[in-house]
Amino acid sequence: MFTNYIEVDIDKIQRNIENVKKISKNKNICAVVKANAYGLGATVIAKYIENQVSYFAVANFIEAKNLRVSGITKPIMILGFVSVEEANECVAYDIEIPVYDLSYAERINKSIDGLLKVHIALDTGHSRLGFREFEFDRILKLKQLKNLKIKGAFSHFSTADEEDKTFTHEQYEKFERLRKNLSDEFKIELFHIANSAASIYHDINSDIDRIGIVMYGIYPSDYLKEREDIKLEQVFSLKSRVSFVKNINPGDSVSYGRSFIAKDRMKIATIPIGYADGYFRAFSNVGEVLINGKIVKVCGRICMDQFMVDVSNIDCEIEDEVVIYPDIYKEANKIGTIPYELMTSFDMRLTRVYIKDGEIVEVDNYLGELYEN
Repeated sequence: MFTNYIEVDIDKIQRNIENVKKISKNKNICAVVKANAYGLGATVIAKYIENQVSYFAVANFIEAKNLRVSGITKPIMILGFVSVEEANECVAYDIEIPVYDLSYAERINKSIDGLLKVHIALDTGHSRLGFREFEFDRILKLKQLKNLKIKGAFSHFSTADEEDKTFTHEQYEKFERLRKNLSDEFKIELFHIANSAASIYHDINSDIDRIGIVMYGIYPSDYLKEREDIKLEQVFSLKSRVSFVKNINPGDSVSYGRSFIAKDRMKIATIPIGYADGYFRAFSNVGEVLINGKIVKVCGRICMDQFMVDVSNIDCEIEDEVVIYPDIYKEANKIGTIPYELMTSFDMRLTRVYIKDGEIVEVDNYLGELYEN
């Protein structure tokens, strides 16, 4: 029996990938497993989906190296910053990196021993990383860097999950102009711009679709959730257990700061999970969880390792199961955030339990592994 854990359904991940392929009509999928596969466990998930995808994408070198040493053989691209020192290791581990600044690319080219595969990052309006269209002459100078093999060119949408498509179309038009010009100058295998939202909502010519959040069964925005252009299955559930049940009287307070004072006699249950596990303090007095099929409300402040809920109107006892996010969209909206942030905040001390064909196939307990070693 597990206490605080994330249940991850591998079959649902695999079905979500196939459903994206159907709606996007692009069979080449790059699985985005950065941030530990959005909190769900990158190395395990990557292993089970490797035969469905053409690429993996991560945010940094450590994430890429972890995939490679875990046995992943498909191409791995890094989407964010790579230091000069890490670039040499990328050669050794056959990891692909972005280039978006000429002087830095020159430093990497000079420092590495071997041939490094790179993707030219293009800023079409996201204003995060990338060469801009007016810097095309600087892109051309990448030809002089003999240790860099230009394999791809990519950009990223900033509003592809919104109803108004105007800016997305502007970005795509800019990307297409750059695609044409780059094709005249370089032998580029992959041009890619489609993210999760673009893959399911826009008609985009992208050699490979980079999908992250939809792979895990979460819609990129409330707007796309309402449209349901594609049927996604949420692949995970964060669960805990009731650790204590007690009655309190009118005037009794609950948790730090006495922000909750009972007006009537109440039954309060304690849940052994808190902000150290990734359940935000912002859920104090507003969060809701599911116990025995009933929604109950958080009372008082979320503690580091525990919180309390009002179970006055339900039957429950110690060890009963608790579903922490019965509706992750609703809970995220309550505290002014998005499901992405809730997921990527799942702490390493939460056990990951992987289900396939209705059976537990793997269990990852990161802290336990550390202690055993």
